[in-house]
Amino acid sequence: MNDETKTPVVYMICGFIGAGKTTFAKKLEKETGAIRITKDEWLIKLFGHNPLIDRFEEYDEKICELSNDIAFQFVERGVDVIIDDGFWVKSQRKEMRERIMRSGAKAVLYYVGCPMETMKKRVVGRNKNLSKDSFDVSESVFGSYVKYWEPPSDDEDYVLVE
Repeated sequence: MNDETKTPVVYMICGFIGAGKTTFAKKLEKETGAIRITKDEWLIKLFGHNPLIDRFEEYDEKICELSNDIAFQFVERGVDVIIDDGFWVKSQRKEMRERIMRSGAKAVLYYVGCPMETMKKRVVGRNKNLSKDSFDVSESVFGSYVKYWEPPSDDEDYVLVE
């Protein structure tokens, strides 16, 4: 438990599929003692490894909302949290920073950067030996998601993790 006078920190983990976000989030969890919330782990436990199931987008939105609400319950109690969500879109990152500021916490955005080809190789390779906490994302699905990815820009305050 954090000291009551300490400002809680919300660590936002940003990156595309296969960048190493959850691996980094787990490392950060050990280093900081913050509570790690990885919504994909929740989705997989509830719905399995296939992100193409009917209504996945709806489920993802609801789990994201629920996991963020739980994260902020910790923040209200002065506990640091790690939100391992990907934060693919700049507007999503901006909205989360605003919510963090309104809560009185400090926001730290980590961008897990990785070349697109490396991420694609990792994802395709991961599909051959799927872990309990990974989605089965084909190369074609990976490619279809790229259009939604907006890496952080120079006007965003972030820490690059390579």
